[in-house]
This record gives sequence, structure tokens and C-alpha cells, in this order.
Amino acid sequence: MRRRRVALAALLLTLLAGSTVYVSYGLRAYASYGAAYADYTTACNTLIAWSPPQTIYMGFYPNLPKLVSVRYRSQIPEATRLTVSIPGFTQQQTLESTSASGFRSANFKPPLLSSATLDALAQTQRHAAQIRVQLAAGSRVLCETSAPVTLISRRWMQWRDSATDADNTPLIAGWVTPNDPTITTLIGRTAQRLGAQPGSYDNTSALYGYNQGAANAQQVRDQVDALFDTLQFDYHLRYAADNQPFTQDASQQVQLPRDVLSSSAPTGMCVETSVILASAVERLGMRPFIVFTPTHAFLGVALSADPQAPVEYWETSDLNGGVAGSQANTHGDAEFAQDTQTHQIQEIIDISYERIHGIAPME
Repeated sequence: MRRRRVALAALLLTLLAGSTVYVSYGLRAYASYGAAYADYTTACNTLIAWSPPQTIYMGFYPNLPKLVSVRYRSQIPEATRLTVSIPGFTQQQTLESTSASGFRSANFKPPLLSSATLDALAQTQRHAAQIRVQLAAGSRVLCETSAPVTLISRRWMQWRDSATDADNTPLIAGWVTPNDPTITTLIGRTAQRLGAQPGSYDNTSALYGYNQGAANAQQVRDQVDALFDTLQFDYHLRYAADNQPFTQDASQQVQLPRDVLSSSAPTGMCVETSVILASAVERLGMRPFIVFTPTHAFLGVALSADPQAPVEYWETSDLNGGVAGSQANTHGDAEFAQDTQTHQIQEIIDISYERIHGIAPME
């Protein structure tokens, strides 16, 4: 009898320990599940779980790695189609797969409706839209859901995003548009200037970039000076002062080169005028940089294709006063030296580096 009681007690203790472990495991699994899906919105009895963005800066869209990540499943294993779109702005992007009861995950960035879509959104700062997701199997719609999203004109740049701690400054490389027709025109007009006034540019009579390594440092300077002079004296481009805090979580209107140069009275802030020159420099096969201090931006250009080549600088605020490119170069070099000494250089965006890492022109 005593042995039976001992055995029963041991069994009860074993069951109690097992149930404690089971409950503990279950609580940990539930906590893990909750943590995994804390930032997700579910739909259709959790057939879809996703975390759609509330705002999209359309100037970033061509260079976004993804628009949204969607987790999806079906209640039975079957062939499914998952489709994501922003009606009126993007095409539909569809993924076909065999979905099981467990979640799968896929990233989506639907193509824009056309190359003109970004320009169509440019004039108005904000546009209300919907991101739509549909999960279907054959002719059956298993789940359909949507979320509101605000599309911000491609003319607006968000320098930093405090919500995600993201530094968006390198995305300014998307505003550098070397193949835009307005830059082609700028190159043509500058070539005419050089052909007509070679003596003003140390007998540099053509735009040839680094000339396959044959161009010396002075010839590179002369070409950038000529681009600057064409903007100054032919386009009558004027500089507009702006004290935008590039180091803060702030948005700012930044026009593309074609926005500025197609205007009847072209005017641009420091970052816009630097972007115009950077576009032309890149078009010529040279290496442009954009230097940012806390409240200012100016142009840098490598003096050869060598990765270790020295870089010189041009101060585009000089576009306001009839100053020649050679003087803007002198001022830019002096400014860079002073800003370096006083630790004011915030970031230097190497456009060539950003191209290698996937930041394409917004053209």
C-alpha cells in the first residue's frame, strides 16, 4: 500500500512538472509569436500579416529596396497568387506559389505605372492613396485588404527619419540626373562656350572629362569652371539662400535639375545648384561629390579617375554675384579647408560610390 502511494505521488509530481514545462514553453512561444507579429496588421483570420508604410517619399521610391513585406498563408496547401499595388500609381506585382498552413514571407515593390508617374505627382506635395493586397487561389479570392498611404511629391526630401533612425542623405544621389535632356543641353551650351573662348580656360577647347586619363588637373578644373560659367552667364542661374538643418529630422523641397533649368528665371538652393553641376560632371564621366555641413551643401570633383585623386570644391552660392567658376573653385577649396578645421563637415556623398551601391538617377 505504501509503495502504491509513493508511486502515485511520484506520478503526480511528474505530471505537475510536465505541465509546468508545457505551460512555460507555451507562454514563451506565445510571447515569441507576439513579438514577431507586434508590428504587423493581420487580415482574413490571419491569412495575411503585413506592416504597410503610412508615408512614402516618391523621390525615394526608385531606390527603395522594398515597398512592403507581406506574410501570407492559406488554410490548405494550394497554388496561390499574392498581388500588391498602389492603384493609380503603380502596376500590380504578383507572386505565385504553393502556400501551406504556415506563414511565408515576400517583399514587394510594384513598378510605377510609367516613367512619367513621378513627374505627375510633382506639383502637389501630398497625395492620398491605398496600398492593396490580394491573396487568391484559382478564381477564389482568399483575402483582400488595403491600407491608406500618403505619397509625398518627388520634389521633397526627408534628410533624416527619427522614427527609424535612418540617414537618407545618400539618396540625394537620386537627384543627380546625368542623362536628363536638360543636362544634355547644358553640356552642349558649355561646349560652345569652350569652343568660342578657349583662351579663357587655359586652351581647354572641349569637354572630354578625364579623357581616358590623359586630362591633367587643370584641364579638369577648366571643364568644371566652364560648366559653372555657363550656368552663371548663359542660364543666369541664381542662388537662393536656405538654412535647412541637414542634420535634423526635417523635410525640404529639392528640385531636380530639369525643374530648375527649365524655369524662366532659374533659381536654386545650395543643394539644388550642387546637384545640377554634379549631374553634368557625372555625364562627362568624372567623379562628383556633394559636401554637407549642418546647414550648407557644395560641390566636389575628383581631379582624375584614380580613387586616390585629390578633390577640389566649387561654392555654388557664388552664382548670385557674377563670379567666375575659377573664383568659385578658390572659394570652395577655402571653405572645405575651414569646415574641416572646425569639424563642420557632416557628410560627403560620393555619387560614384552610391551608384555602385544601387542608388540610381531619378530619370
